[in-house]
Amino acid sequence: MLGASVVLLGTLSLTCCVNGWAFVSRWRPDESSEDVEISPWALRQRFLLDLMLQVHKPLLQQELIEMGHELNENPEDYETGTWPLLLEFMDAVHQQRILRPYGIYSQVQQELPHQLMGVYRFLVLAKNWKIFQRNACFARIHFHPVLFVNALQMAVDDREDCGDLRLPAMHEVLPQLYFDKEIILEAQLVYWQQLAPVPTISRKRSWRETVADILYPKSLRPWNSQQVEWMPTYPMVIQAKKSRTTLVSLDVELNGYWNRLISRLMIADQGSSIIDGDRLMALHDERDERRLSGNPTRPQNYLLLMHNIRQFTTLLQLEQLAQNGTSSLQFIESTLLTTGGVPYKASSGLNADAVLQLINESIEELRNHIDKELKDDHEMQTMCTVGRVIASRYWQLFRQLSLAINGDRLQPNLLGMATSNLRDPFYRVLLLQLAQLITGYEQRFVKKQPLHQHHKQQKQQLHLRHILVGHLETFDQLVDSDLINLMDQQLLQTQRNNLRLLRRRLVARHKRLNHKSFNISYHIFAPTPKKVLIKSYLLPTGNKNSPRLLLDSFVSSLTTGDNQFERHFATAPTLHTLSDLYEAKQPLDDGVSRDCSFPHHLLLPRGTAEGLKLQMLIEIHSWSTDEESSGCAWAASEEMDCTAHLLTSSQFDVVVYHKTIELLETDL
Repeated sequence: MLGASVVLLGTLSLTCCVNGWAFVSRWRPDESSEDVEISPWALRQRFLLDLMLQVHKPLLQQELIEMGHELNENPEDYETGTWPLLLEFMDAVHQQRILRPYGIYSQVQQELPHQLMGVYRFLVLAKNWKIFQRNACFARIHFHPVLFVNALQMAVDDREDCGDLRLPAMHEVLPQLYFDKEIILEAQLVYWQQLAPVPTISRKRSWRETVADILYPKSLRPWNSQQVEWMPTYPMVIQAKKSRTTLVSLDVELNGYWNRLISRLMIADQGSSIIDGDRLMALHDERDERRLSGNPTRPQNYLLLMHNIRQFTTLLQLEQLAQNGTSSLQFIESTLLTTGGVPYKASSGLNADAVLQLINESIEELRNHIDKELKDDHEMQTMCTVGRVIASRYWQLFRQLSLAINGDRLQPNLLGMATSNLRDPFYRVLLLQLAQLITGYEQRFVKKQPLHQHHKQQKQQLHLRHILVGHLETFDQLVDSDLINLMDQQLLQTQRNNLRLLRRRLVARHKRLNHKSFNISYHIFAPTPKKVLIKSYLLPTGNKNSPRLLLDSFVSSLTTGDNQFERHFATAPTLHTLSDLYEAKQPLDDGVSRDCSFPHHLLLPRGTAEGLKLQMLIEIHSWSTDEESSGCAWAASEEMDCTAHLLTSSQFDVVVYHKTIELLETDL
């Protein structure tokens, strides 16, 4: 009888494991198991993700708390010669002048660029991975979560030992800054038990039922044994508000990308001259020089800013065209929350004419600065000069606008928050004005370039024989984003990773604009071998000076005679979610460049069901540099706009369709 009892208990234990009592984590494998081997990459990736989890709440993992318990003030732990760059930051930490975890983060604060630069240097100048870990843990514990995340994002991009690591999308790390209030509040009402419940049985099982489970197959059991119902593994979905269209200014991925861009701009001119010039001369690697000086701006970065402004504003205007002229001044109801739960103050209820006048005056002042810089510049005048002036004054520009509209109170508002300001109508108007300013200078420089007789002859001989464009169609895509950073931790009083018990994911289901796959075939005749730059634009019909959306840009070598190129544009993949990254056992490639790429799912403007009629402009320029665009084709191509000779061009009609997917109420 005793032996039977032992067998019975062993079987029950096995049954419990089979039915799921020993939960298998969706977030990290059971590291206590001997047959689980974790790669060094996975350990580093999970370290970053552990810092991201619940970033707006106190850190719980004891190991990470111990790593960051004190400020690292050892000069030997930082890159050689860079300690003077960190002294001001160290003093600010001791005096508690770096924004604390529960303060209000606003990018219009005068001291914020200095703080962002300080935290960035604190992370990026750490000599090795272990020192970086210690510094990152300290910053995670002691600094404001948005300040920490923005600095960490840039540092991970610039550190060589983080080259194959990925951070989650910012709308998953700090969802309060990107998703509507309704999603946030509903997610915060979800209990841990709904994602990782403890199975219970309503009544005590008799010994006969227990023995029957062992001795009889289910179909032959003499008693109706009660079975435990286990939780399904499909995610728990919180649905966004049902909307008719996917507005580009509300795109959470685009807003996250814009936040990274502005973070770079904020530190672009912060103290680059502090570092000893002799030490900089000793740095032969351009990447190290930019990183150690704290000044990451190169000509490509100036062009990056101008490119993004033009891409966004063109998408915005084409979107308005598809929606029968909806004004960009239309106010979007703001229901966002800050990390402290303080609601945003929207820039509404103001005199729009007065604000537009203020924007016009600001743009005119910027134009005067650009003209002065161009006049004093003795080198060849290019768009890089224009971009450099705009980039250097960009933060002050929108700061002055925000202060004029909202005052200098530390109340969060859309215009003062780069993570969300694409939603603000006045900010969109500011970007539209900047785009017009950039276009004006571009046309001015292009007109100055003489067309030599040699290039006139080439233009007459080199021509586009045939261009074939595939079916252009956009659609609204459903996307699930992890909301685990909104879960309440109070029910799990533990110092280890509290996600190990989760069986289900908590996600926000929302829409984004995407496009179906298409090809563009170029058939070009060349009289002689030549290296050229080929660019394709989309623009409204009937106006050559209309805003242009850069669709494709690449450098190629033409041979004598006919040349044919086939360019493929696949449907943009969804970003790897927080859970994808946490479960990955090897580096994940999302196929998207970190530095240069405007979000790929916004490659095409939103079409219409009957077809949005546009023009496609193909331009072929001479290419005289040996640099194959340094891994960033559009950056080099935009720089060539003001120096390269146009060899030939062609313009023809295209149509962009939009497929409306009928979504069930359960889907959205």
